[in-house]
Amino acid sequence: MDKVRVRFAPSPTGYLHVGGARTALFNWLFARHHGGTFILRIEDTDRTRSTEEAIEQIQASLRWLGLDWDEFYRQTERLRIHQRYAEELLRRGAAYEADGAVWFRMPKEGVTVVEDLIAGRVQFQNREFKDLVILRSDGTPTYNFACVVDDTEMGITHVIRGDEHLPNTPKQLHMYWALGLTPPKFAHIPLILGPDRTKLSKRHGAVSVLEYRRRGILPEAMVNFLARLGWSHGDQEIFSREELIQYFDLDGVGQSPSVFDEQKLLWLNREWMRRIPVPALAESLKEFLVWEGVAAPEQVEALPQATLHRAVELFRDRSRTLVELAHTARMLFPGELAVPEDARELLRPELAGPFLAIAEALEAAPDPTPAGLEALVRGVLDRLGLPLKAVALPMRVVVSGSRVGPGLFEVLALVGPELAAARLRRAAAALPTA
Repeated sequence: MDKVRVRFAPSPTGYLHVGGARTALFNWLFARHHGGTFILRIEDTDRTRSTEEAIEQIQASLRWLGLDWDEFYRQTERLRIHQRYAEELLRRGAAYEADGAVWFRMPKEGVTVVEDLIAGRVQFQNREFKDLVILRSDGTPTYNFACVVDDTEMGITHVIRGDEHLPNTPKQLHMYWALGLTPPKFAHIPLILGPDRTKLSKRHGAVSVLEYRRRGILPEAMVNFLARLGWSHGDQEIFSREELIQYFDLDGVGQSPSVFDEQKLLWLNREWMRRIPVPALAESLKEFLVWEGVAAPEQVEALPQATLHRAVELFRDRSRTLVELAHTARMLFPGELAVPEDARELLRPELAGPFLAIAEALEAAPDPTPAGLEALVRGVLDRLGLPLKAVALPMRVVVSGSRVGPGLFEVLALVGPELAAARLRRAAAALPTA
């Protein structure tokens, strides 16, 4: 195989969505697998709809996914090159001028065969084609012509794109042949469908890739999820980036549409939250603590690193996203914690005395470790003649805001004796009188 050169060529008329991100990923993986070149080419010749904001969003999305590009181009900076190729087609008699535009002559008889690396052999009846504009009256190129010129100039060896572009391929092939050029190889990826097997739309999850970042999805999980939309390697579901690069090739891409399953994405995200090193996950969590209004930036920075790391260790198995993990970590910061609806009946009037006694002991705790706090709390309860089970669950609710979680004394050590005591005192004061 010649040195692989592929491109991802989005139109900057909106955000990068799931389908576009998958196309970018497949191109990137193909290039990295074969030791080739991945090009980002912004197809911005539609000046009425292209925006700088969309270009920035596309680049930010690719950076978040870790899809680094080796070369970068904008089509609007290449207009003279497009015009030169149009002049060559005019000189060869393969194009003509009419109504101020340049038109390409399409054949009217026979068939055009596309040998696609994924779809296989596809035939098109030439009688279905009409001549097409390749240069508009303002001198800007149209999509099909610009693709041919830029793919030629950039030495593209493989065009990997969504199968909605398959009908464009015979048009582009005739332009290559008219110019005496050898076309690249084509590979058209099947559609992504919603769970109801209809075309993917916003209601299914076809939103901005960066929206998934904001929802607390890890880039490792998103890349893993996108790779499995139409590609497989045996029965394996979870892939590191290194494994994807090692295994990915076009022979693993299926011919059938794939189904977008958000529950699968959440499952993968939970798996990746368990696999990411604790320090890295904790660093990502900081951003969400602020975004979700859990804590102010200065509070997040003031939190001891060891506390945040321990919280991640204790809570990540119970969280599907960084958003969920951030809300679970609310207990680490001062402030009231809402009592869950299903736990209100636990806070009975007779708990006021034990809560106050335990709070007083916590304020003077000599050993703030889980073992030290367990000994302290059990000592108080022994003096009061109460079993631990009489207060354990209500204490957990008061200190952490949840009925479930790690062991009570792990929670007390994590929150810290001082903050735990303050919450117990407030809860005791708020309990109804017997």
